[in-house]
Amino acid sequence: MLSTSHEVKNLLRNDLDAAHFFVLRGRAAILRVQPVLVSLCVLCEQTGAMDYLEYFLTGTDNLKKIPYLVLVEKRPNLDLAELRAEDLKGAVLVYEYKVLGMPSRVFTTSDFNGSRAVIAPPSERGKISTSVGRYLMQRGAQVVMLSYAGEGSETWSQCFDGSVEGDKKRWWTTQTREVGATIVLEKTVDDTLAAMGKHTRRNLRYYRRKAEAEINCTFEGDVKHLLDKAQFTELNLASTHPVPEQILDRRFSTMKALEGLFCVGVKAPDGQWISLLGGRRHHGVSEIDWQMNRGGLEKYSVGTVIRAYLIEHEIEIGTSRLFFEGGTPHSMRHTFASEKAVDIVVAQQSLFVSLLRGIAHWSPPKNNFLLQTLVDPALRWELH
Repeated sequence: MLSTSHEVKNLLRNDLDAAHFFVLRGRAAILRVQPVLVSLCVLCEQTGAMDYLEYFLTGTDNLKKIPYLVLVEKRPNLDLAELRAEDLKGAVLVYEYKVLGMPSRVFTTSDFNGSRAVIAPPSERGKISTSVGRYLMQRGAQVVMLSYAGEGSETWSQCFDGSVEGDKKRWWTTQTREVGATIVLEKTVDDTLAAMGKHTRRNLRYYRRKAEAEINCTFEGDVKHLLDKAQFTELNLASTHPVPEQILDRRFSTMKALEGLFCVGVKAPDGQWISLLGGRRHHGVSEIDWQMNRGGLEKYSVGTVIRAYLIEHEIEIGTSRLFFEGGTPHSMRHTFASEKAVDIVVAQQSLFVSLLRGIAHWSPPKNNFLLQTLVDPALRWELH
């Protein structure tokens, strides 16, 4: 058992010296090693995390960035063509922002929950993230933000002190966040709803009955092959929160093209769609990516109606967990299982970083988690 911070520091330095990094740049290069990543996920208790790698690499926001896969190898000079999951300590998928089409040297894992970013055994994710963050900084990165699933149990200042000889001092900070967005499905609907609040249980049952009685709506558990683009576009235009055409096109094309993506819906007797909901399925988990609800039907709370149907349907087909990508404002969020993510952020002492922080302070970003973190007054930054 380690007894001093000096011993911790030496251990971390030795681990870093023993790690060998190999970097793949670009979507095509990264997708070639997807089978290895899928196997690594199984070994690291993250089954399914890389099953939809292409889907996330081609996300609307991620297409604006340059993807990199950092492989942390157990020994040097591995042949990529013969690479096995057992040859790796871990893997980290990061994206570099572009400014006016040029690389910015600002990197982020672009995964709010951290579940698809840092692939490593639970006890090693902090160490792997720290070493990869330092590796990127040593090669010219200005800012690196890595998020991983789990809780930070390490003494972070000791991890940061483990830098190798000649390292420049940089700013570091960490935080642990609650990111629960998963509902555990029991064997019956009643058992599942029993874990929810009285108000949520009532609404799920009440609004479904109301919609069935007054609209005569029905639920379709598989509309992926029934839905055409014109219907999809019509519902979006009539929805409470229409999305831009670029996002809509991607939703439709990926739903049709990628195995494992699904779409369920609620429709009126005349065939008009009232609500559609789409996502991905793997290993007993259904991950919800998006939902479209027709406007003008607020008194029926159609968003609640389709969730009521969804819970019943997923239990019937054997799903064990429902995950809502990005969370949900619906009251069922109070039933989410407790899940946490850790963010590690490191930044250079540079004019560039000072300007970046100044811009973020002057114009607070609404949809950029990295910039929000850089100016978060609750975080404590340390210089190491």
